[in-house]
Amino acid sequence: MKTTSICIALLLALPAAAEEIISPDEFEALSTGKTLYFTQDGRRFGAEQFYTRRRSLWQFNGGECADGVWYDVGDMICFEYDGNPDIQCWHFIKTDNGFVARPDGGSPDADITMSSIDAEPLDCKGPSVGA
Repeated sequence: MKTTSICIALLLALPAAAEEIISPDEFEALSTGKTLYFTQDGRRFGAEQFYTRRRSLWQFNGGECADGVWYDVGDMICFEYDGNPDIQCWHFIKTDNGFVARPDGGSPDADITMSSIDAEPLDCKGPSVGA
């Protein structure tokens, strides 16, 4: 019984995984001129290419793309895409394992993981082919 209590006390003393919401300026520095790739639950979620002046190009899993813009609301990054009236706001979070995006009001279960980043342009299909 005493050993169990000691083990529990040691586990409680371990630091929690570090999470830090990055600022919109940090996000802009990270993303401008880059393409970010996202997964959720180990599966491809989509990719986004970022331009100057907070413009972007989102590529859905099927290859279609949508031009967008992003702006900050406090510490959230909000996106608007052509043809979609819904505004999507996210916290971009630096973790011990990289970066995740968490939807406004979402739990960690809803996170999408930034799986990689490069400077390659997206190869888009569909009516919207880039900003």
